[in-house]
Amino acid sequence: MAFDEILHHVGDSGRFQILMIVLFNILSLLSSSHDFMENFTAAIPDHHCRVNLLDNPITEINITMNLTTEAMMKVSIPMGPNQKLEPCRRFRHTQWQFLNPNISTSNITELETEPCLDGWTYDHSVFTSTIVTEWNLVCDFQSFRYYAQATSLAGHVLISPLSGIVSDRFGRKPLLVYCCLAYGILGTYCAFVPNFSLYCVLRFLLSASMSTVMNSSLILVLEEMSVKWCTTAVILGGLFMSIGQAGLGGLAYMMSDWHRLQLAFALPYFIFSLLFCLGPESARWLMTTGKIDRALKELQKIASINGKKDIAQNLTTESLRSKFKEDVNSTRKHAKIKNIIINPIMRKTMLCFSSVIFAEIFSSFGILLDIRILGKNIFLTQFLLGAVDIPSKLLTYFALRHVRRRPLTAYLLLSVGSCITITMFLPEEMHVLRLIIFLLAKGSYAASLCVFSVYNQELTPTALRSTLAGIYSMVFRLAGMLSALVLVTRNYFVHLPMILYGILPIVAIINVYFLPETFNLPFIDDIKDMEKRSGLINKSISKKEEQDFLETTEC
Repeated sequence: MAFDEILHHVGDSGRFQILMIVLFNILSLLSSSHDFMENFTAAIPDHHCRVNLLDNPITEINITMNLTTEAMMKVSIPMGPNQKLEPCRRFRHTQWQFLNPNISTSNITELETEPCLDGWTYDHSVFTSTIVTEWNLVCDFQSFRYYAQATSLAGHVLISPLSGIVSDRFGRKPLLVYCCLAYGILGTYCAFVPNFSLYCVLRFLLSASMSTVMNSSLILVLEEMSVKWCTTAVILGGLFMSIGQAGLGGLAYMMSDWHRLQLAFALPYFIFSLLFCLGPESARWLMTTGKIDRALKELQKIASINGKKDIAQNLTTESLRSKFKEDVNSTRKHAKIKNIIINPIMRKTMLCFSSVIFAEIFSSFGILLDIRILGKNIFLTQFLLGAVDIPSKLLTYFALRHVRRRPLTAYLLLSVGSCITITMFLPEEMHVLRLIIFLLAKGSYAASLCVFSVYNQELTPTALRSTLAGIYSMVFRLAGMLSALVLVTRNYFVHLPMILYGILPIVAIINVYFLPETFNLPFIDDIKDMEKRSGLINKSISKKEEQDFLETTEC
């Protein structure tokens, strides 16, 4: 199609594109913390059974009034193997004999214990409040924390394909406006939710809104600029996501109350809803779907913002219709969701790319959803996990400009799988070495997000880009949700999660071979262009057909 030619005339790298990238970067800065916020809002502080003696019951006031807190803990709660108070058990009867310094508390196996029937006491020195302390999600209920994360990720899984279909049918802008508004409203209510069940429901809905916002905003930004700037826009967005993840550690340190942290991330979306409401719809999508009149208005708006008012005045509906009449009819004919399944090239590409995404995200999310395994200071760990992305994504920028997509994807899969596998053979006492290797894996994961974003835009036609982005996002979140559930199996076999996280990306390298190479090839607008490109890659067409393909697609 000739859309890039028209976009070049109205401005494909002017003030309008800069404003869109800035808005997208700020959105990425805030959105990157949504899935990992529960590392802090659902943090598990040190805890032990509530000691009734500390409440000074009347029957024992004469005995306890002169005892220290440490002494009362000693006679009420057994010591664990690490010489710390047992978090989930207490003595059935008060063991006054332990007040005698000559009696050892190390051999207490014969003493009767019981669960924490009266609740727990939490250490509030790090977190004043989390959902764990608010709803007692510890001991037998500790798995509920992972179920909450899985429920949140399920919102992405179920809504992503639907939002993609709706976006391709009704446009990028309406979905962005409504979902930003929904996130602001639901996020504000989530900060004051009265019970755990409703909290899970709201996190599900918040994830559904977030998935739509991120998919639609990225597509909207990339469709309003030329192909040569797409890599730069994706890398910039990725860098701001990394800054947001690093900043999450600092913000969580300052806001130790989970209600305030949740509210801090929800309120800005009211502003985003207003900004997207005032912004334009994707002119590329409007042209592809045959809405020439609306596309003309958007193109004139872009030209005016870019300081090309004379070009804006010369654009007419007739000139656009004459250039796009044949392509629009072709796109309408082929832009059916059933073609994703019926067309063998599209089907193979979708399945192979989905398996690659699943493997990479499944392995990486398992680490990111439980950063306690990386070190004791989760604030510093979160900062390092975000900071390591910055040099990784800067290197990815140059890699995307000079390295073919398939070998780059295979290398990133191998890197993540190998790093995770190596850590299984390192003892937990080697905290620093384990953290360094995990940071290398996180850097590869960060690079893969940028590579997948660019690769996806190059693989999929405009007419089905949002639909396929929704499907890939569903796979992305399904991998994250299953990764969270796999963490629960640690209670039965401690090494099982790490074994799965390490093996899957290495096995998925096989599927990279079946993906088409798109390095330095133009964007495509419909399945017909995709079939032409497949023939070009397989060297089954003539030089003249190759030139026709390059001239009739966006470049």
